[in-house]
Amino acid sequence: MRILQSGNANFGYVMAKELRKNGIESDLLISKEIISGPNASINDPRSHDKEIQDYPEWVHFAPINSRTKIFQITKFMKNYDVIHSYNATPIHAMISGVPYIAQAGGDELRIKAFEKSITGYLLKRAYKHADQFVYVWPIHKPLVERLGIKNPVYLPRVWEPQNFKRNEQNSPEPKMFTIFLPTAEIWETKGNEKFLEAFVRLCKERDNVKLFYVDWGPDSEKAKKLLGLPNISEKVEIIPGPISREKMSEYMSKSDLLVDQFNSGSFTRMAIEAFKFGIPILINIDEDIHRELHGESPPVINAKTSDEIFKKLKELADSKHMLQKISHDAKSWYERNYALEKTLSKYIEIYKRIIK
Repeated sequence: MRILQSGNANFGYVMAKELRKNGIESDLLISKEIISGPNASINDPRSHDKEIQDYPEWVHFAPINSRTKIFQITKFMKNYDVIHSYNATPIHAMISGVPYIAQAGGDELRIKAFEKSITGYLLKRAYKHADQFVYVWPIHKPLVERLGIKNPVYLPRVWEPQNFKRNEQNSPEPKMFTIFLPTAEIWETKGNEKFLEAFVRLCKERDNVKLFYVDWGPDSEKAKKLLGLPNISEKVEIIPGPISREKMSEYMSKSDLLVDQFNSGSFTRMAIEAFKFGIPILINIDEDIHRELHGESPPVINAKTSDEIFKKLKELADSKHMLQKISHDAKSWYERNYALEKTLSKYIEIYKRIIK
């Protein structure tokens, strides 16, 4: 059985690597663009796999986003028994005629598949014709239903866990309430300004608070303006972003709380890393849909409005015991729902089933 992971540099890399450990031949096909530029620290496998210095021989590069190269790529895909396709490559997989999984986890499902464009039409068609459609975020379930996909399955996203181990030498200061905000400042979709407003209010009431703020995203200048107010700036350490997985782990170790997002109703891969790490997460989630798909709601600090966030921050600032309990529950929840071996075995079952 030969499996091609196509179009995703981080999840696809982890899948190919783990399949090979299990005796299944699997390669990765990605574009050079996805591992370059400002997102290289997130997408480039060399930045988060400590076991490699250069790309293994099973990592292949091709101009995936070039329409003129589409048949070159589909010809390459014919060398495999199953295509596990991400982003726009379900279109290539559909044209290739090889059995394929279409996996969606971001704007390609949320936006692109609903566009009235050639790419939008082809992507929606590729989703519907996939031998198996997989979505990885609970909040995307209504979108899958709107598209009329007949064979969807929810499988939690897996992520390379090797960087996410607590360094006890970098533990939070006992008398300080330390918060880590690594999420990109995209206020319309992530609602980060709600947390920032609540943090400013918290700083006016107490001195023993500190924020590690990762500076990136289109609204970062507005964020820094808020954090630069008198009596606030001295409580903030600004970190140029985006940051590597090693830096992420370092600041998680130093912090009592990680802040994610407040508009989407679900968490990101950053939260999965935090669950693995065991750091409590302040976020807004739709508890009902997570309970429906996981059988239980994740152990997060759930808040949506600026007032709700402020109240939670005040409560947590005085309760290290509560933070420790949430930390323990988060690690247990990760093992039950996101353990790499469990999810990998489910994908292997799908591969075997769809091979014709």
